[in-house]
Amino acid sequence: MNTVQLSSIIIKANRQRQEFDPEAMQELRNSIEDRGLLHAPVLRQEGEDWVLVAGERRLKAIEEIFALGGRFAYNGEIFDNGYVPFTDLGSLSLLEAEEAELDENLKRRDLTWQEHAAAVARLHALRAAQKAEQRLKIKVEYAAAGKPVPEAFIGLPVQTIADTAEELTGRRDGGYQDTVRKEILVAKHLDNPVVAKAKSADEAFKLLRKEEERQRNIKLAATVGATFNAGEHQLFQTDFREWMKLPEAQARFDVILTDPPYGMGADGFGDAAGKLTGLTHNYDDSYETWQALMREFAPLSFAVTKPQAHAYVFCDFDRFHELKSLMETAGWYVFRTPLVVHKLNSGRVPLPDMGPRRQYEIILYAIKGKKPVTHIYPDVVAVSGDDNLGHGAQKPVALFQNLLQRSVRPGDEVLDVCAGTGVIFPAAHTYKVKAVGLEKEAEYYGIALKRLEDLRQAEQPALF
Repeated sequence: MNTVQLSSIIIKANRQRQEFDPEAMQELRNSIEDRGLLHAPVLRQEGEDWVLVAGERRLKAIEEIFALGGRFAYNGEIFDNGYVPFTDLGSLSLLEAEEAELDENLKRRDLTWQEHAAAVARLHALRAAQKAEQRLKIKVEYAAAGKPVPEAFIGLPVQTIADTAEELTGRRDGGYQDTVRKEILVAKHLDNPVVAKAKSADEAFKLLRKEEERQRNIKLAATVGATFNAGEHQLFQTDFREWMKLPEAQARFDVILTDPPYGMGADGFGDAAGKLTGLTHNYDDSYETWQALMREFAPLSFAVTKPQAHAYVFCDFDRFHELKSLMETAGWYVFRTPLVVHKLNSGRVPLPDMGPRRQYEIILYAIKGKKPVTHIYPDVVAVSGDDNLGHGAQKPVALFQNLLQRSVRPGDEVLDVCAGTGVIFPAAHTYKVKAVGLEKEAEYYGIALKRLEDLRQAEQPALF
């Protein structure tokens, strides 16, 4: 049995505990005195010195036992003379040595986040290997006895993230699991320059996700781009309430982005002067019509989208909460506050003689199935208007691009149920996303058709 004088053991400063829970230490002292020392501290020899690898709490408890004139037993021998038994790190199996070294590393106070993440990943792998060894041992024992492995063997434990979190922190609930999971994941990428820039494991995880997303989008774009063209888009002159009920529309779309009537009487506005002269709202924009449309749109929007989807629906300030309620009843999760569009070079003046000029609009943002965004963008979007093609509520292409970039990847499919002049098509084309536009009014359908045809013509090779 290896023994060494307790006072000669070196505990390096970078792994010394600063706090020992008094109640826990009392329990440990009582246990060692009553039942004996179950596991000797692990030491490593450095020259003539013995350095602690694992077991600082046990040494502290033994020191207190000796100070009070007590003694303890280990492997049938009594210790009361200032000497303690120890296990030499060099005599342990590979897994045992790994465990001891991890215990040493994880208790250091000067660990960088990279070192801590690597140690956590090693601990998780170690526990998984130990449990695998246990399972193999049982298999061998049953095979040697000529017996089939019992059904209960199938349920033998494997190492989970929760198990590792509990060992490290004493807790296994979600937040602790999430921290350990992130460290294990980033530990695999510590040589990645993107990860190396991070100041913490959490930041590294976020950077890693962004980089993986970027690489995934590059691959998608390359794959989809080889065959993608303006012919992928579709435009239908139809009432969306009928088209959205078709079998081919069900569970099809990744995103709905649409600008329906606002139900604010825009068809009766009398402020179309200057740049707005001649622009029309050739549709019924009464509240009653809006309400009837949205009561059908909300459940249909849920039916035609995939299990994970986003919806961006323009609406009037006075209608936001009513539309929010309709969408939530249909099954969507609606973001509590609207997205705001700041129109830099345009706007309406509802009270021409008194002002002010109204230069913002709002958008309801809804989520289905916890679909993640591609990046976190502000909830205020500042855009300048495009040359208007004849629709009083036409939105800028840049605005639709801004919204789509939050949610789509190449190859996705988006739906605009009130396509108007067809803004959805150039916006979707930017991201190699297939767009389906629905427009009931013949005048606007014709403008959208021309916009779509222009996209197709732009792809034609030059003759000279």
